[in-house]
Amino acid sequence: MKQTSRRTASAILLAVCVVLLTGTLFFFGPPSTSAAENDENISAVLIHSEQLQVSLESGQLEQAAEAFAPIKKWWNANKQAVKKNSLDMSSEIDRQIAAISLSLLTEDGAQALEQAGTLRFSLINYRDGAYLDNSGKQGMTLGVYVMKLRQAGNLMDAEKWSEARAQVKQLQQQWLSVEGDIVSQSQTVYNNSERDLVLLDAYLSSESKRTQAKPIVDRMIDSLTPFIDAQYSWWDAALIPIREGIEALLVVGALLMYAKKADSKPARKWVIGGSLSGVIVCIAVGFAVAVLFSSSAFGHNNSLINGWTGVLASVLLLYVSYWLHRNADTKRWKLFMETKSRQALSGGRMVSLALLAFFAIVREGLETVIFLIGMVGKMSAGELSGGIAAGFGVLALCAIVMVKAGTRLPVRPVFLVSSVIVFYLCFKFMGSGIHSLQMAGLLPSTVHDYLPEYASVSLYPSWYSTLPQLLFVLAALAVIVLQRTKVKRRSTILSNNKAPDAI
Repeated sequence: MKQTSRRTASAILLAVCVVLLTGTLFFFGPPSTSAAENDENISAVLIHSEQLQVSLESGQLEQAAEAFAPIKKWWNANKQAVKKNSLDMSSEIDRQIAAISLSLLTEDGAQALEQAGTLRFSLINYRDGAYLDNSGKQGMTLGVYVMKLRQAGNLMDAEKWSEARAQVKQLQQQWLSVEGDIVSQSQTVYNNSERDLVLLDAYLSSESKRTQAKPIVDRMIDSLTPFIDAQYSWWDAALIPIREGIEALLVVGALLMYAKKADSKPARKWVIGGSLSGVIVCIAVGFAVAVLFSSSAFGHNNSLINGWTGVLASVLLLYVSYWLHRNADTKRWKLFMETKSRQALSGGRMVSLALLAFFAIVREGLETVIFLIGMVGKMSAGELSGGIAAGFGVLALCAIVMVKAGTRLPVRPVFLVSSVIVFYLCFKFMGSGIHSLQMAGLLPSTVHDYLPEYASVSLYPSWYSTLPQLLFVLAALAVIVLQRTKVKRRSTILSNNKAPDAI
């Protein structure tokens, strides 16, 4: 009777989450895709901005001041119009023009050139409508994104490296606005694109590797272009929670199996509580993004959240993997159950279980919500709702099968397999977490061509992510060797003790 009640409650909770998420998406609507009206003089201003850069590059500050004068005049006449379209864009351009004015006044050509590059990029964004309007929406589409990749490539061909890097930085922040168009169509292209964005920044930051950046831009353009006019169905919406949620499900499933094997109802409650807290946070963030911000504005913060939750979850998963492997021995598990389970599951470990479940859900759930927001408007409300329900339904079914099957199997194979799966997720979360921090600009985008690279398992050619992953692998190998040594030593002692009896 109690099991039926729990299943009914879980089904109701799942339905409520789907309804809340779908309602949020459709009530507040998708980010606006309509571009702002272009100022009739913006093309002339862009010509002057190009002349400004050419003059600064050649060190001709007087000619640069002459080219800058009509830009400043245009800005004084059109500042209010830009502000009506986007306060953020207005503040950005105003700040850049003030910085150029000061640099020209102090004859700091290098600083003026750097600001001129960012100003030109802002003006291009304004012309194309790729900015936040005052209602928090933006007009960035995959087609505009690919166009801006081409512009970055043109800057690289012209060897305008500072401008190219500034544009790549903007493209990293705007990636969240378009990644939902990719993830449901091709996980490979999605993973490779995220990797390439960090590689671009790394190569453009190094004078010796700048020439390697252009082929990466071309590769991104070739891989993203086929998805510009892609058609979406309910199955695409279903795939997003399935793909993003399966790893979180493996973590939560392993924790629930552990709690059930230990016969600890409080542990199950803490795991479920941590999971539900993660779900609530993800829905709340999705609500905030849909109502208060845009995906583009949230991009930097989302990278930071994904980065830190990935790193923290990875550290916790490393301990869980070690614990599962250590207790895979049947005798050790029985001893644990007989003498320590009540104490070990009563205090801090309960909190750690909840935290791990929470981090796992938040790590994958935030991207799921943002991706689903990005799919609003690409299909009917019925198709999107059905897809979301189908995706979460598949996850719920997988969770039930995982827990049921895991509790009926012997301890040793279940714990050994679980420890391998959890270690794999630990390895992957650390790599993807560090990668997200690099996307956010918190860590340098430094790469080395001699390092291995495999984006699907979050293996990137950067020592920032590869070094902790390597340490994890070495730690795992050390644990395996030590445990085998202990087993052999124990077997030797037992055989020596039995030898006299045999004689």
